[in-house]
Amino acid sequence: MPDLTIFYVADIHGSDVCFRKWLNAAGFYGADILIIGGDLTGKVLLPIYPAGGPGQAWTAHWKGREHRLETRTEVDALIRTARNEGSYGFETTVDEVTEIRSSVELERAVFTRLRLAGLREWLSLADERLDGRRTRAFVMPGNDDPPEIDPLLDASRSIHNVQGAATELAPGIWMASRGESTPTPWNTPRELPDDSLGERVRDVVANLPTGGTTIWNLHMPPHDTGIDRAPSLDPGLNVRYDGGGEPVMVPVGSHSIRDLIAEQEPTIALHGHIHEGRGRYRIGSTAGFNPGSQYQDGVLLGLLIRVSAKQGLRHHAFTAG
Repeated sequence: MPDLTIFYVADIHGSDVCFRKWLNAAGFYGADILIIGGDLTGKVLLPIYPAGGPGQAWTAHWKGREHRLETRTEVDALIRTARNEGSYGFETTVDEVTEIRSSVELERAVFTRLRLAGLREWLSLADERLDGRRTRAFVMPGNDDPPEIDPLLDASRSIHNVQGAATELAPGIWMASRGESTPTPWNTPRELPDDSLGERVRDVVANLPTGGTTIWNLHMPPHDTGIDRAPSLDPGLNVRYDGGGEPVMVPVGSHSIRDLIAEQEPTIALHGHIHEGRGRYRIGSTAGFNPGSQYQDGVLLGLLIRVSAKQGLRHHAFTAG
């Protein structure tokens, strides 16, 4: 059979323009398979509320400064800009902003409402764009994604949630997927101790058939492979810098995932999680990749691979657009 072309991204974190670019890759790259390897939803709220004083105006604190918005057009434009950069702009009141800032539960409820609304829009758009195409689309939630999104993903007509599943992409080409991470300083929704994560990965890859081409779609990268280097943080979660003013980078990947890859040597391993970790590694016969992420700039970093059942990885290219 002909080679299979796969376009893989991760960590788009609610960026509307990045999601649209991912969908468009089906036609632009001629991709047979589209994959988002975790962290679909955004992490920043942008309240927009009445400015007070004479006239009708709104205010919002965005990127370190206060924005005064004089017209409805300006409000709508800021909401669109925020969505393209992965933030959720929404109209509210001064009183509600105060309540949100003082209540973790209310902040989570607002976040969840906006995340679900944004995801519904994406899934509806995917139904329109992918209808009638031969391209298949797969996603899985990552460590930053709340559990409330799972029913929406499971119900999608055009996008398949592959979390915890072994999936046949083509005859002789299979993929196993897990989206959790090891613990982070931010206590995100889908974190596991390293050994527990390894057990879950072992469980899902056990469902892959022997022979052919195997792809491990794991949000968490393996330890000390170059693609898992992130800035070192002090106890206050501030980035540490060296004497030359550069961030101190340290490996933060999973030891158990590295051990499993060394033990079983899948053909290909696809990862995300570490936005700065764009690159590739080799463990035994396994070729591993992290496309990186620049979602906050509206730039979609991706990986294009061509695989075959008999020859494995035939070609790879990192993309940006």
